[in-house]
Amino acid sequence: MKRSRWLWAVTAACLLLEPVQAQKGPEKFVALTFDDGPTPGVTERLLAGLAERYVSATFFLCGYRMENAPQLVEQIAENGHELGVHGYRHCYLHDLPRDEVCTELTSTAEQIAALTGRRPTVLRPPGGLLSDTVRETAAEYGFPIILWNVDTMDWCCDNPQTVAQRIVETVEDGSIVLLHDLHDSSVQGVLLAIDQLEAQGYQFCTVSELALVHNVTLEPGVAYGSF
Repeated sequence: MKRSRWLWAVTAACLLLEPVQAQKGPEKFVALTFDDGPTPGVTERLLAGLAERYVSATFFLCGYRMENAPQLVEQIAENGHELGVHGYRHCYLHDLPRDEVCTELTSTAEQIAALTGRRPTVLRPPGGLLSDTVRETAAEYGFPIILWNVDTMDWCCDNPQTVAQRIVETVEDGSIVLLHDLHDSSVQGVLLAIDQLEAQGYQFCTVSELALVHNVTLEPGVAYGSF
Protein backbone atom coordinates (compact mmCIF):
# COMPACT_ATOMS: atom_id res chain seq x y z
CA MET A 1 0.00 0.00 0.00
CA LYS A 2 2.78 2.40 0.97
CA ARG A 3 4.66 1.53 -2.24
CA SER A 4 1.64 2.24 -4.47
CA ARG A 5 1.12 5.59 -2.77
CA TRP A 6 4.80 6.41 -3.30
CA LEU A 7 4.57 5.51 -7.01
CA TRP A 8 1.45 7.63 -7.40
CA ALA A 9 3.16 10.58 -5.75
CA VAL A 10 6.22 10.28 -7.99
CA THR A 11 4.07 9.99 -11.11
CA ALA A 12 2.02 13.03 -10.13
CA ALA A 13 5.16 15.04 -9.45
CA CYS A 14 6.58 14.14 -12.88
CA LEU A 15 3.36 15.21 -14.58
CA LEU A 16 3.44 18.52 -12.77
CA LEU A 17 7.04 19.12 -13.77
CA GLU A 18 6.47 18.21 -17.44
CA PRO A 19 6.51 21.39 -19.56
CA VAL A 20 3.18 22.39 -21.02
CA GLN A 21 3.29 22.69 -24.82
CA ALA A 22 1.91 25.98 -26.14
CA GLN A 23 -1.06 25.62 -28.44
CA LYS A 24 -0.01 26.79 -31.87
CA GLY A 25 -2.38 27.99 -34.55
CA PRO A 26 -1.89 27.44 -38.27
CA GLU A 27 1.30 28.90 -39.67
CA LYS A 28 0.94 32.26 -41.43
CA PHE A 29 3.46 33.58 -43.93
CA VAL A 30 3.76 36.96 -45.64
CA ALA A 31 6.20 38.50 -48.12
CA LEU A 32 7.36 42.09 -47.69
CA THR A 33 8.47 43.72 -50.94
CA PHE A 34 10.28 47.01 -51.49
CA ASP A 35 10.24 48.94 -54.77
CA ASP A 36 12.24 51.78 -56.33
CA GLY A 37 15.50 51.42 -54.39
CA PRO A 38 18.16 51.38 -53.38
CA THR A 39 18.13 54.73 -51.56
CA PRO A 40 21.30 55.79 -49.73
CA GLY A 41 20.58 56.70 -46.13
CA VAL A 42 17.29 54.79 -46.11
CA THR A 43 18.00 51.31 -47.44
CA GLU A 44 20.82 50.86 -44.90
CA ARG A 45 18.46 51.52 -42.00
CA LEU A 46 15.88 49.19 -43.47
CA LEU A 47 18.44 46.41 -43.88
CA ALA A 48 19.62 46.88 -40.30
CA GLY A 49 16.07 46.67 -38.95
CA LEU A 50 15.29 43.55 -40.98
CA ALA A 51 18.54 41.90 -39.86
CA GLU A 52 17.76 42.60 -36.19
CA ARG A 53 14.47 40.77 -36.65
CA TYR A 54 15.84 37.97 -38.86
CA VAL A 55 13.38 38.93 -41.61
CA SER A 56 13.92 38.22 -45.30
CA ALA A 57 12.25 40.34 -47.99
CA THR A 58 12.21 40.93 -51.75
CA PHE A 59 13.66 44.11 -53.29
CA PHE A 60 12.61 45.23 -56.77
CA LEU A 61 15.45 47.46 -57.92
CA CYS A 62 15.73 50.27 -60.48
CA GLY A 63 18.75 50.35 -62.76
CA TYR A 64 19.44 54.07 -62.55
CA ARG A 65 19.36 53.96 -58.74
CA MET A 66 21.71 50.98 -58.61
CA GLU A 67 24.27 53.00 -60.53
CA ASN A 68 24.33 55.54 -57.70
CA ALA A 69 24.52 52.98 -54.89
CA PRO A 70 26.05 49.71 -56.09
CA GLN A 71 27.30 48.89 -52.59
CA LEU A 72 23.71 48.75 -51.36
CA VAL A 73 22.77 46.21 -54.00
CA GLU A 74 25.64 44.04 -52.80
CA GLN A 75 24.54 44.47 -49.19
CA ILE A 76 20.94 43.51 -49.97
CA ALA A 77 22.18 40.30 -51.57
CA GLU A 78 24.70 39.57 -48.81
CA ASN A 79 21.95 39.89 -46.22
CA GLY A 80 20.06 37.07 -47.92
CA HIS A 81 17.22 39.02 -49.50
CA GLU A 82 15.69 38.29 -52.89
CA LEU A 83 16.40 40.75 -55.71
CA GLY A 84 14.00 41.45 -58.53
CA VAL A 85 13.75 43.63 -61.63
CA HIS A 86 11.82 46.92 -61.52
CA GLY A 87 13.10 48.35 -64.80
CA TYR A 88 16.01 50.63 -65.52
CA ARG A 89 14.26 54.02 -65.74
CA HIS A 90 11.12 53.29 -63.67
CA CYS A 91 8.93 53.99 -66.66
CA TYR A 92 5.55 52.35 -67.27
CA LEU A 93 6.33 49.29 -69.34
CA HIS A 94 2.80 48.82 -70.65
CA ASP A 95 3.23 51.98 -72.76
CA LEU A 96 6.49 50.84 -74.39
CA PRO A 97 7.16 48.89 -77.60
CA ARG A 98 8.61 45.44 -77.24
CA ASP A 99 12.24 46.39 -77.90
CA GLU A 100 12.18 48.97 -75.11
CA VAL A 101 10.55 46.54 -72.69
CA CYS A 102 13.32 44.06 -73.49
CA THR A 103 15.97 46.70 -72.79
CA GLU A 104 14.37 47.70 -69.49
CA LEU A 105 14.30 44.10 -68.27
CA THR A 106 17.61 42.83 -69.55
CA SER A 107 19.72 45.86 -68.62
CA THR A 108 18.41 45.83 -65.05
CA ALA A 109 18.85 42.08 -64.72
CA GLU A 110 22.41 42.31 -66.03
CA GLN A 111 23.22 45.04 -63.51
CA ILE A 112 21.98 42.94 -60.62
CA ALA A 113 23.88 39.89 -61.84
CA ALA A 114 27.10 41.88 -62.30
CA LEU A 115 26.92 43.31 -58.77
CA THR A 116 25.79 40.20 -56.91
CA GLY A 117 26.68 37.20 -59.06
CA ARG A 118 23.01 36.20 -58.95
CA ARG A 119 20.55 36.58 -61.81
CA PRO A 120 17.20 37.95 -60.62
CA THR A 121 14.25 35.64 -61.18
CA VAL A 122 11.23 37.87 -60.54
CA LEU A 123 9.82 41.04 -62.11
CA ARG A 124 7.56 43.82 -60.88
CA PRO A 125 6.59 46.38 -63.54
CA PRO A 126 6.39 49.95 -62.20
CA GLY A 127 2.86 50.65 -61.03
CA GLY A 128 2.00 46.99 -61.59
CA LEU A 129 0.85 48.03 -65.06
CA LEU A 130 0.75 45.22 -67.59
CA SER A 131 0.16 44.65 -71.29
CA ASP A 132 0.35 41.60 -73.52
CA THR A 133 3.80 42.80 -74.59
CA VAL A 134 5.01 42.94 -70.98
CA ARG A 135 3.64 39.48 -70.24
CA GLU A 136 5.12 37.97 -73.38
CA THR A 137 8.53 39.58 -72.82
CA ALA A 138 8.57 38.49 -69.18
CA ALA A 139 7.78 34.94 -70.29
CA GLU A 140 10.54 35.05 -72.90
CA TYR A 141 13.16 36.07 -70.34
CA GLY A 142 11.90 33.75 -67.61
CA PHE A 143 10.38 36.28 -65.20
CA PRO A 144 7.24 35.58 -63.17
CA ILE A 145 5.41 38.88 -62.56
CA ILE A 146 4.91 39.79 -58.91
CA LEU A 147 2.13 42.19 -57.97
CA TRP A 148 0.58 42.61 -54.49
CA ASN A 149 -2.62 42.46 -52.48
CA VAL A 150 -1.63 44.87 -49.67
CA ASP A 151 -0.81 48.43 -50.78
CA THR A 152 0.58 50.62 -48.00
CA MET A 153 0.65 53.79 -50.12
CA ASP A 154 3.82 54.54 -48.15
CA TRP A 155 5.37 56.53 -50.99
CA CYS A 156 2.93 59.36 -50.23
CA CYS A 157 2.53 58.87 -46.47
CA ASP A 158 4.96 60.29 -43.92
CA ASN A 159 3.28 58.74 -40.85
CA PRO A 160 4.91 55.46 -39.72
CA GLN A 161 1.88 54.52 -37.60
CA THR A 162 -0.38 54.79 -40.63
CA VAL A 163 1.94 52.64 -42.74
CA ALA A 164 2.03 50.00 -40.00
CA GLN A 165 -1.74 50.10 -39.54
CA ARG A 166 -2.38 49.59 -43.25
CA ILE A 167 -0.25 46.46 -43.17
CA VAL A 168 -1.50 44.96 -39.92
CA GLU A 169 -5.19 45.52 -40.66
CA THR A 170 -5.07 44.14 -44.20
CA VAL A 171 -2.50 41.34 -44.25
CA GLU A 172 -3.40 37.65 -44.25
CA ASP A 173 -1.61 34.39 -44.82
CA GLY A 174 -0.08 34.43 -48.32
CA SER A 175 -0.14 38.22 -48.68
CA ILE A 176 2.39 40.19 -50.73
CA VAL A 177 2.90 43.66 -49.23
CA LEU A 178 3.91 46.61 -51.41
CA LEU A 179 6.38 49.05 -49.81
CA HIS A 180 9.16 51.38 -50.98
CA ASP A 181 12.61 51.97 -49.51
CA LEU A 182 12.43 55.68 -50.27
CA HIS A 183 11.54 57.33 -46.95
CA ASP A 184 12.33 56.85 -43.27
CA SER A 185 8.62 56.73 -42.49
CA SER A 186 8.35 53.53 -44.55
CA VAL A 187 11.24 51.96 -42.63
CA GLN A 188 9.78 52.88 -39.25
CA GLY A 189 6.29 51.78 -40.29
CA VAL A 190 7.26 48.38 -41.63
CA LEU A 191 9.38 47.60 -38.57
CA LEU A 192 6.43 48.45 -36.32
CA ALA A 193 4.23 46.18 -38.42
CA ILE A 194 6.74 43.33 -38.29
CA ASP A 195 6.82 43.46 -34.49
CA GLN A 196 3.02 43.45 -34.27
CA LEU A 197 2.55 40.67 -36.82
CA GLU A 198 5.22 38.47 -35.25
CA ALA A 199 3.23 38.69 -32.01
CA GLN A 200 0.25 37.37 -34.01
CA GLY A 201 2.25 34.40 -35.27
CA TYR A 202 3.22 35.65 -38.72
CA GLN A 203 6.48 34.62 -40.36
CA PHE A 204 8.24 36.59 -43.09
CA CYS A 205 9.89 35.31 -46.25
CA THR A 206 10.76 36.27 -49.81
CA VAL A 207 8.19 36.11 -52.60
CA SER A 208 9.73 32.96 -54.06
CA GLU A 209 9.75 31.32 -50.63
CA LEU A 210 6.12 32.31 -50.09
CA ALA A 211 5.14 30.62 -53.34
CA LEU A 212 7.01 27.50 -52.27
CA VAL A 213 5.30 27.45 -48.86
CA HIS A 214 1.92 27.55 -50.62
CA ASN A 215 2.89 24.93 -53.19
CA VAL A 216 2.73 27.37 -56.08
CA THR A 217 5.14 27.01 -59.00
CA LEU A 218 5.99 30.46 -60.33
CA GLU A 219 5.50 30.55 -64.11
CA PRO A 220 7.26 33.09 -66.36
CA GLY A 221 4.90 35.73 -67.71
CA VAL A 222 2.18 34.94 -65.18
CA ALA A 223 1.14 37.62 -62.66
CA TYR A 224 0.70 36.83 -58.95
CA GLY A 225 -0.86 39.12 -56.37
CA SER A 226 -0.88 36.72 -53.43
CA PHE A 227 -0.66 32.99 -52.72
